[in-house]
Amino acid sequence: MSTTKPASGLYIRQLQLGPMDNFVYLVGAHGSRETAIIDAAWDVDAALAAAEADGRTVTHALVSHHHHDHVNGLAPLLGKASVRVYAHAADLPRLAPDLQREVQPLSSGDVIEVGPLRIRALHTPGHTPGSTCYMLDAHGSEPGALFAGDTVFVNGCGRCDMDGGDPALMFESLKSISQLPADVRLYPGHDYGDVPYSNIAREREQNPYFTRLGSLTDFVGYRMRPRR
Repeated sequence: MSTTKPASGLYIRQLQLGPMDNFVYLVGAHGSRETAIIDAAWDVDAALAAAEADGRTVTHALVSHHHHDHVNGLAPLLGKASVRVYAHAADLPRLAPDLQREVQPLSSGDVIEVGPLRIRALHTPGHTPGSTCYMLDAHGSEPGALFAGDTVFVNGCGRCDMDGGDPALMFESLKSISQLPADVRLYPGHDYGDVPYSNIAREREQNPYFTRLGSLTDFVGYRMRPRR
């Protein structure tokens, strides 16, 4: 497990867990113990231990999308902690029935309050029908932060050829993300880039999918081209 905990007026802890280079996030406000875990997967004990070491209590679980490598820790988490679980309504039918009963469905723009921290859900379909990014607005002098799941990676974006994927919807989602303030930090769902996190300005300049947002045809052709 590797961790990154950037200096910030907000509490943000990035944990790399599991065999697929997943990032799991702990997010909260300083001055409050309440903490959200984003994409609880693989090693829940390690995530809970990291929170405890930082004097935090995990009270909320946010799901970016339904894929197994992002939700396989939810059942163990529910057995170890009292948490409220949130996911976009469009992905609920793809979760296991026992998990569906635990999830509070989200729509785009909904706000989850974690202590004094307000986390906004942004529906960004394309990878899955319910793919959702979670946004923290700017906090004092600190820029905002976007937890992007598998919608955006550092210098990449999520696949659109899996069940429920749609490159045209991904195009629209990335266009919306590209219009966020340049200094918003981008925290991806996997460690697939040259750095563990980025910002919107860097992705506008370097991400090959962002540079193709002028044309849907160009974007779809590039995103869906055969790969070795």
